[in-house]
Amino acid sequence: MATWRRDGRLTGGQRLLCAGLAGALSLSLTAPLELATVLAQVGVVRGHARGPWATGHRVWRAEGPRALWKGNAVACLRLFPCSVVQLAAYRKFVVMFTDDLGHISQWSSIMAGSLAGMVSTIVTYPTDLIKTRLIVQNMLEPSYRGLLHAFSTIYQQEGFLALYRGVSLTVVGALPFSAGSLLVHMNLEKIWNGPRDQFSLPQNFANVCLAAAVTQTLSFPFETVKRKMQRVERLRAPTSHTAEE
Repeated sequence: MATWRRDGRLTGGQRLLCAGLAGALSLSLTAPLELATVLAQVGVVRGHARGPWATGHRVWRAEGPRALWKGNAVACLRLFPCSVVQLAAYRKFVVMFTDDLGHISQWSSIMAGSLAGMVSTIVTYPTDLIKTRLIVQNMLEPSYRGLLHAFSTIYQQEGFLALYRGVSLTVVGALPFSAGSLLVHMNLEKIWNGPRDQFSLPQNFANVCLAAAVTQTLSFPFETVKRKMQRVERLRAPTSHTAEE
């Protein structure tokens, strides 16, 4: 059991700013890898050389070096509202799962984090869909000129629900993600043969990497199907008035 305590060293705004800046930096550094992953998931690299290096090189040659960061601006902008919603939701879930003595179990803590992440993802899902569309399109012949233009175009041509295409996979994929997190955290003491509160900095870093590898592997099939659904463009059927004209 753990005790929920508020960290008073930073204000809520400072924590949010630090998380947003750190997230934006990490997204920008790994954007070419994200681009290669999304293109592989939606099947754009079919018939070409596989692998992130080959995919990145092909995009570079076809569209220029800036194309390696397609959709990254939207991903970075998405961080701040996503962090706000996730932090607020996490606090609510922690209060729900905390007992009268202020204690919360490890499983409840993981569930609170997973549910908070699910809520924030659903709320900001349209920006994730737009990021996928921006990555898949050709920068030299773009269908969307940015976040607002993509939002307006998708809404007008495909309808409001198109902005949430594939969101159900986010909910379903959260289950193996939570299970993977719990599996790793329950076995950390066995892996390192020592108590958790005595882990060194390299050990904690390795724990984070291991947890990320396990959870991403378990939820990756759902993520792949979601990306394929996000890419699909279905024009809204014309109204009877339009058809008559």
